[in-house]
Amino acid sequence: MKVYLKEYTILTKRFNEIINISERVKETVHESGIKNGIALVFSKHTTTGVIINENEPGLEKDVPEFLKKIVDKNSEYNHHHFFYKDGRMAINAWAHLRSILVGLNVTVPVKEGEVLLGARENIYFLELDGPKERHFVVEVMGV
Repeated sequence: MKVYLKEYTILTKRFNEIINISERVKETVHESGIKNGIALVFSKHTTTGVIINENEPGLEKDVPEFLKKIVDKNSEYNHHHFFYKDGRMAINAWAHLRSILVGLNVTVPVKEGEVLLGARENIYFLELDGPKERHFVVEVMGV
C-alpha cells in the first residue's frame, strides 16, 4: 500500500465562508499515482469543517444560516473564553460547536485514479470563525 500526503493553506476572507476544494483534492489524487484506495480530507482547525454537498449557489448562504439557528452565537457556553499565548482572548465557543456538527474530515473512494464523487457533489472547506489562515491535508492511501 502507498500513502501520499499533501498540505494546503487557505486564506479565508469572511467570518463564515464555504470554499470548494474539490479540484485540490482531485489534483492530490492524481499527483499520488494511487489508482485504487481512499482519500482523506482533514482540517487542522477546531473552528472549521469539511463537508461533501451539492454544487448549488445557495449553499454558501444556507449552511451558515442553518448553523446559526442550531448554535446561537449569543448563548452562554462553558468554554466560551479562551486565551492565546500572546494574551488575546477568543470568544468563539459557537464556532467549536458548529464544527462538531459538521465534522473536520471526509473520506472518499478513489477508483482508477479518480475521486468517486457524484455528478453534482463537491468537497467544501467551511470557515466558521474567520477570516484566518487555515490548513487542511489530503492523504491518499491505496495501490
